[in-house]
Amino acid sequence: MKKTLIAATVITLGLSGCVSDDPSQFLGAGMTAFKGLTLSKSELQMQASLSAKQMDSENKLAPANNKYSQRLAKLTKGLTFVDSTPLNFQVYLADEINAFAMPDGTVRVYSGLMDVMKDDELVAVIGHEIGHIKLEHSLSQFKTAYLTEAARQAATAVGGTVGSLASSQYADIGTQFMSAQFSQGDELESDEYGIEVLCQLNMDPFAAMRAQEVLLKQSGNGGGLFSSHPSSAERIEKARAAAANASCS
Repeated sequence: MKKTLIAATVITLGLSGCVSDDPSQFLGAGMTAFKGLTLSKSELQMQASLSAKQMDSENKLAPANNKYSQRLAKLTKGLTFVDSTPLNFQVYLADEINAFAMPDGTVRVYSGLMDVMKDDELVAVIGHEIGHIKLEHSLSQFKTAYLTEAARQAATAVGGTVGSLASSQYADIGTQFMSAQFSQGDELESDEYGIEVLCQLNMDPFAAMRAQEVLLKQSGNGGGLFSSHPSSAERIEKARAAAANASCS
């Protein structure tokens, strides 16, 4: 506990870049950073929900009767929970080739991604994103984004603005979370989980390989899944091998 508190103080003071005349401001900033370090899984999921809510308000959500929403609902009909976390799926109407999942079960798919993928390929990507939730990769990434925002908040302590996060800051956390790159190991683990989801829904496990091929082909567009989940020839081959070894019934 002592080491954690010291780490929080170092982060807070190091990013502030100056000394406040009011020690109580740095105390508040330090506690914000400390909270970022010690948040439980349930607390992080609650923070992720607030971030997702803000992001939803800043993007164009497809209504339930939209063709994209209907397609997504059909493809994810059997996907309701990952462990004890309820999943909720919605479409962002945007040309970006992207999708993301937050640790609270939020899954958002961009219409641009849906336009370039067949059903089973899209399910492979969605399953991959759900894998990040199940394997708690997204939890770790969101915690980092939350702590980064807390540290940035601490840097403004001299101005007296330390306090509860504003809605704009939750949007910033979401942006940081979405742009963060997972490790190669995390990506491969989630690829394998995506194959498990394909098997669960009685779909072709090799769709995971084909989805990676589509992403590699589209990678010249930049941004989105290409920056946060980069594809490669090696990753495609590993997806092929995992699909060949999959025990789909």
